[in-house]
Amino acid sequence: MKVAECILDAKTSLLQRTLERLLGKPAPEATTALYIHEMIEKGLPSRDVLRFVESVDLLSDRAMAVKLIGMSERTLYRRIKSPEPLNTEQSSRAWRFAEVLTRAEDVLGDAAEAERWMGTPALGLEGRKPIDLLTTQVGYELVDDLLTRLDQGVYT
Repeated sequence: MKVAECILDAKTSLLQRTLERLLGKPAPEATTALYIHEMIEKGLPSRDVLRFVESVDLLSDRAMAVKLIGMSERTLYRRIKSPEPLNTEQSSRAWRFAEVLTRAEDVLGDAAEAERWMGTPALGLEGRKPIDLLTTQVGYELVDDLLTRLDQGVYT
């Protein structure tokens, strides 16, 4: 297998595992990033995303969950009672969080360690918690970059 194929397989695997984390198993096959983009544009199913949010101990505080997904607490409760797809922005934010959590699990070894890392101030983020930066695209990129550096053994 060529190096480019290995990289593509690893990325596809990350897409699939993130999709399964968000939607549960069995999830549709995440064949490409474009496929995921289209799913996010249509809106991820709120019932599945809320189940995912409830499964993450780090999000046991509803205020953190609504901040991360970008919806009011009132809307969150309404979606629990009457599920509708999330809008594009909420779907995108939920995807970013699930993807970073999946990558952190890969880099750090297990889910509990990944969640602990997400909630702990990081030197590579100027003392900020990774989870607090995931509310914007720029913050997501900072956290993603730090995970890449940790994975490659580059700490500065």
